[in-house]
Amino acid sequence: SDYRCSFRLLNIEAGTELDIERRPLNMLFFLLSGSGTISCNEFADRHYKAGQIAFIPKSAVSSIRAESDIKALTCIFDVPNNLCDKMHLQSYWNLCSNIEYDLQPVDTTHQMQTFLDTMAYYLEEGINCEHFHEIKQQEMFLILRWFSPKVTIARLLYPIIGRSMDFRAIVLENYMKVENGAELADLTHMGRSNFDARFRKEFGMPAGKWMLQQTAKHVKHHLTEPGATIGDVMMKFNFNSPTHFTRFCKQQFGCTPTELIARLQSE
Repeated sequence: SDYRCSFRLLNIEAGTELDIERRPLNMLFFLLSGSGTISCNEFADRHYKAGQIAFIPKSAVSSIRAESDIKALTCIFDVPNNLCDKMHLQSYWNLCSNIEYDLQPVDTTHQMQTFLDTMAYYLEEGINCEHFHEIKQQEMFLILRWFSPKVTIARLLYPIIGRSMDFRAIVLENYMKVENGAELADLTHMGRSNFDARFRKEFGMPAGKWMLQQTAKHVKHHLTEPGATIGDVMMKFNFNSPTHFTRFCKQQFGCTPTELIARLQSE
């Protein structure tokens, strides 16, 4: 589907791992039944069970491994369609400074569970109208912010909450397509000085430094995968030489690539 917002039912058999490559949209993952683990960027094997919610931000590299048969409902979206929802989420920005984000699960309220049961029924009946899904997305966000504590919402949606969700969304969608901050600024159609000032205000650091940190998260995720090699990661993330990759690892992780793999495999 090309919808910028849609709900889907997802079934994963026990013992199966589903890789979710970099998507241009965010995903809310509501676990209806079963249990498993979710890995996303630098966070590995976070345990989830029925009645819990996970959030996978756009452009993240993630995977879901089913310990028992999983039935889930997913909602993909860019930013909330409703201006009121967007403004509320932006108002939670100050809460994020006190949160140590760790991809931990958030429990579903019984009001949200009622919504999920109804939405699952609609999907099973084949209701797949784009406009209907947009309306149900607005209902979902209303239920989320009406019945869940603000800090819970901030902890769940931490990666996309900021002073400007629209600017943050553009950055998250495009940073993996470019090599540096100058190219990212060009994609936003903003002047470089205006972009640099806005980026620092939103992310608290220069674009180049932030992009290196994001690359480090993706590298760390790929190196935790079984059979991952240094050569595979170098090719995937366009490192042009072993020296370049070694220098990157020493800057971001304080060790060589070989030492990093050994550290990750021992965790």
